[in-house]
Amino acid sequence: MRIFFKQSLVAFWFIWWAFAFLTDFIGGLELLGYTSTPWFDGHNYPFLQKTLEQFGATPAVDIALFVGIIAWALIAALLFLIAVATPYQNRKLWIKRVDTAFVVSIGLWLAFFLSDQTVMKFDLEENHMVQGGFQLLCYLTIHLLPD
Repeated sequence: MRIFFKQSLVAFWFIWWAFAFLTDFIGGLELLGYTSTPWFDGHNYPFLQKTLEQFGATPAVDIALFVGIIAWALIAALLFLIAVATPYQNRKLWIKRVDTAFVVSIGLWLAFFLSDQTVMKFDLEENHMVQGGFQLLCYLTIHLLPD
């Protein structure tokens, strides 16, 4: 049962990061006029723009950061998918892939924490801290909970 629980945590984070990627990717397509859908909230880019305008950021900087976030979320989702697809019976390989997925995705949370602090968006920082902290808790659970 504990093995299934650990696998479920990894599957949950695959789904979560896949939705995070899709939300921003489809939001970007919507801003470019390629699609319109009520299913995904595409407000992250305008929020990023508004936040960075106080620092005189150019549209190129806004776009580069937004594309970077989308790419990082996609990589995280794919790494979690690879971990989910790895049989637990090959425990060494499974844990290596789980470690890689968690380290890469937690890296994005750390980047968000620093960014939030830099631009003084403490309400957003709190949200990112809760989500990133929950992910770290899941990662520790996988490692500390015996099989």
